[in-house]
Amino acid sequence: MASTSLYNEVQNPAYRTTVFYYEKMKLHSINHIWNVDESRFSSWKRWNLRMLKRTIIIVESFNKNNLSSYASALTYSTLLAAVPVLAIVFAIARGFGFGTMIEERIRESLQANPEITDTIMNFVDSYLQHTQGGVFIGVGLIILLYTVVSLTTNIEKAFNTIWQVRTPRNVYRRITDYISVFVLLPIAVVITMGIRLFLMTITNVFPDYQIVSNTVESILRISPPILICFAFSLLYTFMPNTEVKFRHTIFPAILAGIAFQLVEYIYMHYQLKLSSYNAIYGSFAAIPMFMLWANISWSICLIGAQMCYANQRMEDYAFERNSRDLSRRYKDSLSLLLMCRICKKFAQGGTAFTVKSLSSDTRLPQTLVSILLDELVNMQLLVETHNEKGTITKYLPAFDIHRMTISMVMKQIDSYGADHLSRSWQISTEEWEKLRHYRISNGNKLLIEV
Repeated sequence: MASTSLYNEVQNPAYRTTVFYYEKMKLHSINHIWNVDESRFSSWKRWNLRMLKRTIIIVESFNKNNLSSYASALTYSTLLAAVPVLAIVFAIARGFGFGTMIEERIRESLQANPEITDTIMNFVDSYLQHTQGGVFIGVGLIILLYTVVSLTTNIEKAFNTIWQVRTPRNVYRRITDYISVFVLLPIAVVITMGIRLFLMTITNVFPDYQIVSNTVESILRISPPILICFAFSLLYTFMPNTEVKFRHTIFPAILAGIAFQLVEYIYMHYQLKLSSYNAIYGSFAAIPMFMLWANISWSICLIGAQMCYANQRMEDYAFERNSRDLSRRYKDSLSLLLMCRICKKFAQGGTAFTVKSLSSDTRLPQTLVSILLDELVNMQLLVETHNEKGTITKYLPAFDIHRMTISMVMKQIDSYGADHLSRSWQISTEEWEKLRHYRISNGNKLLIEV
């Protein structure tokens, strides 16, 4: 009966698949799992419990962070940046003699809609011709930079939302990092194509050596999935503007890579079936199919990033999921604690705290520490300092620590924000002035007596 009532209590279908864990582990509710002592379980039950925690984090965070909207925005940015990025890839590939091979791969991917392929290739050729003719300088360069920066900015924004990072990369790091990615990415594609061509050449040179042929074929077969998983892992590690441990990205990258290739396989084969409807829809049918594929692919990518977050922040999530319900008094006390640690460290002449080191020192979740530090900076109680590359942010007292008393800090926290509304709503009544006066001098005054 207990398991039946619990099953009826859980409304989200994603949780119902794991309801049987509650009965086995004697859990009373979803909230109860964060307070369970894992040491009393066997290794198998402990693994099940941690998988259940990850599932809850992913489902709750996906809805809370509104990742479906980010996937839609990234789909639009991908559609906008497709031609400029392909132009960069072809410009570099043709310089190395691999342009024909890349074009063949694109035509193979869109074999059900050759008209779309011809249109894309015409756009790319036109782009490159304008580049050689000098027309590209100016408007074309602005369009290229806008599409590239827009796509990468949206990716970083989505990843920062997942990791609860409020501060994006500064302008200098955005320009250098994004341009580096879009310069190195085509080079990586060209190198991959070169290695593939080299391996195929070896097979043609030694056709009688069965071992060599089988080995090369196996490498060519398994290399694309491995490269895709590795690319996901690098994306999950370096795109968020925070430290992500590589070991926490491995398993999510593998799952995302497998799911991505599965969706790609379905997309490719469904295109062939869709070709029979071209008499009705024409070549336009390929565009919504491409957008649907891109949207699902970005959703897979973002879910994988959310899995990385669940792996790295699972121990802190119990506190983080309730941080929005913290009382103002408790948040003020936590702010005082952070200010106290930072001032003591400054007085001792030690290295200034980062979000990570302060979180470790206070044993508070990084997300909560980051939110409170941002608020204290906005209150002008703390200042941020950055290293030369702008990759590390440290926090220092904003003024003399020998004048920084508890009452002064609390007064600054209490007065944070606008002290009046717009001019269209002015209050100057006697009741208003008395309320402001009694709030400070006589808090025991009855409201009905004001």
